[in-house]
Amino acid sequence: MEKRGLDHSAYGGIDGKDYVPFIPADKAMPEITIVSMVMGIIFAMLFAAANTYLGLKVGMTIAAGIPASVLATGILKGLFKRNNVLEANMIQAIAAMGEALAGGIIFTLPAIIIWGQQLKLSTIVVATLLGGLIGIFFVVPLRRYLTVEEHGKLMFPESMAAAEILATGSSGGTGLKTVLLGLSTGGLYKLLSGGLAFWLEDPEWTIKPIQSTIFGVNVLASLAGIGFIIGIEGALYMFAGAVVAWFGFIPLIKYVGTGLTSPLFPSTTLISQMSAGAIWSSYIRYVGAGAVAAGGFISLGKSLPTIIRPSARPWGGSARQPPLSVQI
Repeated sequence: MEKRGLDHSAYGGIDGKDYVPFIPADKAMPEITIVSMVMGIIFAMLFAAANTYLGLKVGMTIAAGIPASVLATGILKGLFKRNNVLEANMIQAIAAMGEALAGGIIFTLPAIIIWGQQLKLSTIVVATLLGGLIGIFFVVPLRRYLTVEEHGKLMFPESMAAAEILATGSSGGTGLKTVLLGLSTGGLYKLLSGGLAFWLEDPEWTIKPIQSTIFGVNVLASLAGIGFIIGIEGALYMFAGAVVAWFGFIPLIKYVGTGLTSPLFPSTTLISQMSAGAIWSSYIRYVGAGAVAAGGFISLGKSLPTIIRPSARPWGGSARQPPLSVQI
């Protein structure tokens, strides 16, 4: 197969109906194979576990499609001696589902614990299965609109990066070595810091002049990896939020609430007796949860036209799409 990247028209400039895919529709190549399904499921479990850990640890997940594309291309070419971009694409698509399911779990189900309710394993399993199935049925009506009619308007940065990796192909070997090097380096770092305790993973310093607030860092290899993926802009947003919380809200709450003679809901302890960490747990994290919820509603409001238009077209009989069973 010729080693080349995506054509510039993949990024726009032409009507979506006129775009010729990297692999033309009339070219028959194996896609859903035993190898692609098994590798995809394994990667999905790995990325789901990794994203569940990172999401609960730092509140955000990492994109699975890009590293999965590198691993799939490298393993298919290195171990199985096959260069099939459709198989590799199927692998990364299944792997990305692990990330999506992990995000759906860790950003919603903990609310049950916050409400003081018991969260059973059976509840998690059923909610995950139903959420995955509902997600599939909701995205099917949007697929043609988002990929064909919005061609070039929506950038899909993660998907385009994964597509470039798959299309280029020749970077598979080098990319696989890079991923394995990063994995081994991160594992060694975690062993030395978390296992052997050669240094603190989360050192903290109390700043008494600012209402005894805390300045701390999480020196984790996983966070360094997240930083490389989200880039400087995303990292600055997180840093700004931390600065506002720990050097703005927490000292302000401590200063204003010191004179209170009774606890302020939801805490049962006087603010004057609370540490900076206790104030964060009792008040600041709810501010963060509210910001996340507000951002979700704002995003939903902005995307409603995108959701309503393609969903309404099949009812009007104007959509020329394959049957629903074929799309699934």
